[in-house]
Amino acid sequence: MPAFLKNPKFIVSAIIVLWLLYIIYANSRLAPVSFRMLPFGVQLSINVSGLVVACLAAGSLLTLAVQWLWRRWRASSHDSVSVTPSGSSTSAVR
Repeated sequence: MPAFLKNPKFIVSAIIVLWLLYIIYANSRLAPVSFRMLPFGVQLSINVSGLVVACLAAGSLLTLAVQWLWRRWRASSHDSVSVTPSGSSTSAVR
């Protein structure tokens, strides 16, 4: 048995992926959900599995965007300022 199959990260990831696949498969057989988003009888019908996939994609993209903005903010706000030593410095190290 390969070593990566014994890794706890792989086992947990496999369980989560299988669980998500089960959710999508189990909800694909349900009747569509109708939304009345606009007046005058305009309805939007969407399958539950399509709604789940859309929410997963939106959540993933939102998480990636927030992480990118967070890293960008932390990198720009904690810049260190280097000071050049003066010519009359008495330090022996150069």
